[in-house]
Parts: sequence; C-alpha cells; structure tokens
Amino acid sequence: MNIAMISEHASPLAVLGGVDAGGQNVHVAALAGALADRGHVVTVYTRADAPDLPETVEMRPGVRVRHVPAGPAAPLPKDALPPFMPAFGDALIAEWRAHGRPDVVHAHFWMSGVAARRAADALGVPLVQTFHALGTVKRRHQGGEDTSPTERIAVERQLARQADLVISTCSDEVAELEGSDARPRRVRVVPCGVDTDRFTDAVRAGDAADPRVVGPRLPACPVRLLSVGRLVPRKGIDLAVRALALLPDAELVVAGGPDVTDLDGDAEAVRLRKLAAKLGVTDRLRMVGRVTPDLLPGLVRSSDVVVATPWYEPFGMVVLEAMASGRPVIAARLGGMLDTVVDGVTGRLLPLGPGPVEDPEAAAEQIAEAVRWIVDEPGVAERLGAAGRARALERYDWRRVAAETEEAYAGLLRPGRRPSTAAWLTGHLAELTEVVGGLATETDRLDGWGRHLAGVMEAGGRLLVAGNGGSAAEAQHLTAELVGRFIGERRPLSAIALHAETSAVTAIMNDYGVEEVFARQVEAHGRRGDVLLLLSTSGRSPNVLRAAERARAAGVTVWAMTGGAGGPLAEAADDTLRIRARSTAAVQEGHMVAVHALCTAVEAHLADGGECVIDITDRTRAGAER
Repeated sequence: MNIAMISEHASPLAVLGGVDAGGQNVHVAALAGALADRGHVVTVYTRADAPDLPETVEMRPGVRVRHVPAGPAAPLPKDALPPFMPAFGDALIAEWRAHGRPDVVHAHFWMSGVAARRAADALGVPLVQTFHALGTVKRRHQGGEDTSPTERIAVERQLARQADLVISTCSDEVAELEGSDARPRRVRVVPCGVDTDRFTDAVRAGDAADPRVVGPRLPACPVRLLSVGRLVPRKGIDLAVRALALLPDAELVVAGGPDVTDLDGDAEAVRLRKLAAKLGVTDRLRMVGRVTPDLLPGLVRSSDVVVATPWYEPFGMVVLEAMASGRPVIAARLGGMLDTVVDGVTGRLLPLGPGPVEDPEAAAEQIAEAVRWIVDEPGVAERLGAAGRARALERYDWRRVAAETEEAYAGLLRPGRRPSTAAWLTGHLAELTEVVGGLATETDRLDGWGRHLAGVMEAGGRLLVAGNGGSAAEAQHLTAELVGRFIGERRPLSAIALHAETSAVTAIMNDYGVEEVFARQVEAHGRRGDVLLLLSTSGRSPNVLRAAERARAAGVTVWAMTGGAGGPLAEAADDTLRIRARSTAAVQEGHMVAVHALCTAVEAHLADGGECVIDITDRTRAGAER
C-alpha cells in the first residue's frame, strides 16, 4: 500500500522532551517504520517549522518525511496551528494530484484530521483518524489551564462521525468516543507499541554509568527511580519528588524538558527543584534534561523502578518502554495505562487522577509504599519485570501493532468484506487469552464480593442486577444461577434481574422514560444493605448510571462490571471490576467468566456456614442436561 500519514506538529524527526514533542512523534516514526518493514511505502507529512528544512527527508527505507509549507516557517505552539490547516490540506491535494493519490491517509491528532479530511474528500481517499488525545478529556482534567482552541471538541466530534475509520490507542478512549457520536462499527483499538529490540531487558555495557546521561548511582542510593516525560505539571513528577522524602535510600532521575544546560530557565524544572529543596532531597533529585533516543534505553535499564504518575495522560508510552526493558512500573490508573499495566503482575496501578491530586502527601505515601514493596520483597522486582517484558513482546511489539494497523487499512480497501471465520476466531481467542489473564488478578475482589453477598443473603437481603443488550443477558444468567444453583445444592437465593419483568419495564419507559427503567425498580425492590450489580461495557449508559445513583441514596451497595475504561459508572459504584479488551464481545465474555466466578465465591462462603453441599460431578451432569 501507498500510505500517507499526517502529523502536523509531531515530526517523526523531532528530538523528544520538548513542550510539543513526545509520544506522538515516537508513535508516528515507529509505526511508519514497521509498516515499511511489511512492504508498504509510507510518506509522513509534517509542517515545515524552519526555513532551511529540506522538502523531503528519507528517514529510512520505505519511509520519507515531507515538510509541508503551512504558516510561517518557524516553531509555533501546536495550539496556534488551526488557521494553517486549510493550507496544509490544499498542499496535500496539489501533491497528490501531481504525483498520484495514496491508497489510504492516516491522520494523527485532530488538526491533522482537518487537513487530511480536506484532501481525502477532494480526491476520494479513505480517511483513518487517530486522535492520540481528546479535547473532552483534556478540558475535563485541565479546566482553565487547557489552552486548546475553542473549536477543538466540535471538530473532533465531526471527525469521529465522518472518518472512514477511527483507530483508538486504548479502551479508555473508545468509551470517550462513544460520547462523541463516533459510529461504533468504525472504531477500532490498535494500541501504541514499543521497540522491543531497543528496549530490552538484556544488560548492555555502559547502561548504568553513561556519563552522557547521568552516570553511576549516588553512593548512599542503592535504589534508582526514573521519571521520563515532558516537564509540565500534568506529568505529576512532583509526586515522585515528594515520595523521595520517604525513601532515604533512593535517588530520582528525571529525564525530559530542555537540554540540561537550560533547565535553570524552565519553569517546571525550577518548581521541582524548589520542592526538592523544601523537602531536603535536593542532593537525590537528578534532573538530566532532554535525553536523545539512542541513550534512553540504557537510562531505563539503569533504573530499578519507573514511576509514571500523571494526572492526565492519553496513553503513556514510557510505561511500555519500561515494561519492555524488564523494569517494574508504578503508574496512575488512567488512560492507556489501564490497558498496559496489570496491577500486581507488571507493576502497581495507583488511584491517582484523573485530574490534579487533591492530597499530594497521601499520593507520595502510596508511591513510596509501592516502591518499598517492589525493591524490598524478595523476588518481586524480578517477577514484575519478567511479566512486563513478556506482555510487551506479546501485545505491544511494533511488529504486531503494524500488522493490526495494516489489517485495519485493508478493510477499508475491501468494502463489504468481512474477516473469515478462522481469522476472526484466531484473533478473538488471542484477545480472550489476555482477558482471562487479567481476570486472574481479580480473584481477591471476586472472592470478597462473594463473601459479602453470602452474608447479605444469609441476613435475608437480595441481589439486584441490571444491564442493557448483551449485558442484560449476562445479568439474567447470574440471577438464574443464584435462584437455581451453580455448583452445589443449597437453598434458593433472592436475585432479581431488573430488565426481565417486561410489563414493569415497558410501563416505566412509557410513563417515566428509559433513564428511569432500572432506577425506579431499585427504589421499589432495594433495601438498605442489599447489593446492586450493574453490567455495562462502556460504563456510560444513562439508565445504569441513574440506577447507581438511586441505589446509593437508598443505602444499597453498588458493584459494577465494565470495560477497561470504567466510565462514569466506575466513579458511581462502590467497587468496579474492569475487563480490559479491545472488543465489546471480549468484554462481555470476560463478564460471563466473572459472573461464574462470583457464583462460585457465593457458594463457597455459604458452604463455610454449612448451607451448600458442593458436588462437581452433579454440576457437570446437570449442565449436560440443560
């Protein structure tokens, strides 16, 4: 294929660490290279931001970078670029008319989408859109500090509706897009990737003591923490600095921002150094400034733990680079890190953000506690590092990401064609393997739910369950197992599927509206101490959210099973089990496994009280008769 990538502000040739240079630059460069390795020809179009730039740069075999004249040939903040996007689009039209149009155009970031759509519509080229970050999320978490142009959110919604395909990099973004009027059949998750050949757990000469970066560890600091990223407040590096005060045997290396010689003039570097001085850790905070890509892998390998605790982060590529390097990570539970990090398996996910942390001292204590667990408990660091490396290789290697991207492009070039049964089943089973692996980390939560629910049932309480569509079927399956039996003989348990009483459902919808269909039944049937379980792949269904609100007001405990993002439902519930998967089908099948595990847990804890006689043979025979 002849592939055009539009990346208006994030050139794949840029050095990382500047205000507008980060993960998108890496993503575009690596994806273009991996697609070229698969035999495609890729041209990346980026804005010419200097007068002496060559028109074309051959970045590597199969990949060239074209500098497009759009606006002044000078560096500009990306938020100042929207007025120049029509000219960018016109330049694409002129080039493609003169030299041939591409087979597909892939726009990276919303402003690239404006230029790409102008050209794609003019010449009939399929348009793929990747946002990398959404204005709705940025506005929500940055508030008044969000400098995005006022039209951004409206334009993103329009692009989401009109693009031939939206490729999201994580499940959190998919949930957000559903609220932005994107057509669900045209949204697909293909994650960011990592170069597992460069970022490797194999120790190389000079890793720990490269004088061009930071050199050896301080004499009294056997533990090295590392934070990598732009020097902006939303990256949450200040939380790692605060944690340093609680870790007297650790040093913190911070990579990013301007060159080390220019850090004195960087506002965020100055703020972090002042905080370090106040906390008495100046001697253990080592800010090394911008690190070139060739030196970054060695710096990552020289660390013991990589800390990434932003309060707003669309994906978090540094976490992937750490995992590929066999280094444990401590990450905030948000954005793409919800997908990449498996809590307790590849590192720790901490409940920090989204949005500015209200209690920085408490957050620092959580980070410090996680560090101590990783470095002090025998074998933990090695186990987490090995699991992270394995996960990076299996799911996030750029070769796999390129193959999935190619498949997405090819689908646009074969209108109406569906994947074969074998191809779909192979991919789906691979996805389910990841889902089941993630569920293994939820054993304690599901067992705790079962213990609690058994106690509620023994006290005469009941379980209410609700969901929409496929989730409704799973909810009804759960109530059938509890009212009937799952593994052993026991008394029937009170469980009601709120969507199953069709007369009540239709009456409520007719008189009060669809948003009240579950909430009114919760108000009717729920009693203080009961449990309401809500199943929703997106976590955004209004009738489910209304039910959670009404249940909390009535003193009913609310649990949720959602997709990886969780959505508003995760915030409304007392506890949430998230299934991280790329497809809705895999989320729902993960919910079904969790439903069966919950049934097992309930009966196990009832059995502790002598109410359940478990007979596996009988259960198998009964299942065969159904």
